[in-house]
Amino acid sequence: MTKILGLGHSHIVAIAKGCYELQHEGFRLGGAPLLSRFLYLYDPEITPTLAEEGSASRLNARLRQIIDEERPDGVVLSVGGNEHIALSVTQPKERFDFILGAEPELDLEQGAEVLPEAAIRETLREKMAPTLSTIEAIRNETAAPIVCLEPPPPFPNSRILECPQEFFRKSFDPKKLSGEMFRYKMWRTQSALYREVCARADILFAAVPTEFIAPSGVLAEVVWGADASHANALFGRRMIQSAAELIEPRLSDGRQ
Repeated sequence: MTKILGLGHSHIVAIAKGCYELQHEGFRLGGAPLLSRFLYLYDPEITPTLAEEGSASRLNARLRQIIDEERPDGVVLSVGGNEHIALSVTQPKERFDFILGAEPELDLEQGAEVLPEAAIRETLREKMAPTLSTIEAIRNETAAPIVCLEPPPPFPNSRILECPQEFFRKSFDPKKLSGEMFRYKMWRTQSALYREVCARADILFAAVPTEFIAPSGVLAEVVWGADASHANALFGRRMIQSAAELIEPRLSDGRQ
């Protein structure tokens, strides 16, 4: 058996469903049948995820124990992932936009104030601080190959308007809903921050397959989940397959 341990927040549900489907079908990794276990990081048994030990933060002691007991051949992470939505789903009356350095040709919203990309990125970095710290803390507790899975891109406006209660506790003015391209750029900015921490911590990164990204930068309908921020088991299958492709060379060359 090749053992995979999955750790994450709400997006890990679709990943787990997809992985279990693959296991049922006899999926193999490194020449052996795949065996997996997934942990939801909001489980009371392993919260808070990070604990202060002296001047540093470490993983919850119970979570460290589980990692030690499991001795996984590989780890897949879906930590956080919705920070970009929280910061971008609505716009103030004076709307704003930014030029995404990696894709500067993308349209700007007409009439919006153009802010520096750095200001957007650092605001998002601050919002993601617990997520990024958790990823680094996990790396410190295992020598196994780790793959960070890119979260799904944002949903289209039509889907958000179908599920407003997911984002807004009170009545919602649709005029405040942000544009799809703006949310796509926020998602790309978040992904860049994931890539940064992965490069720093020797963590592999599995990007969302291009066929799951619609032309307007939103999640393709074929992998929509039951709400307006999560994907389905098909998305999970493909992300696990991508993770397996990244992990397999590390298994064969003995890097653990």
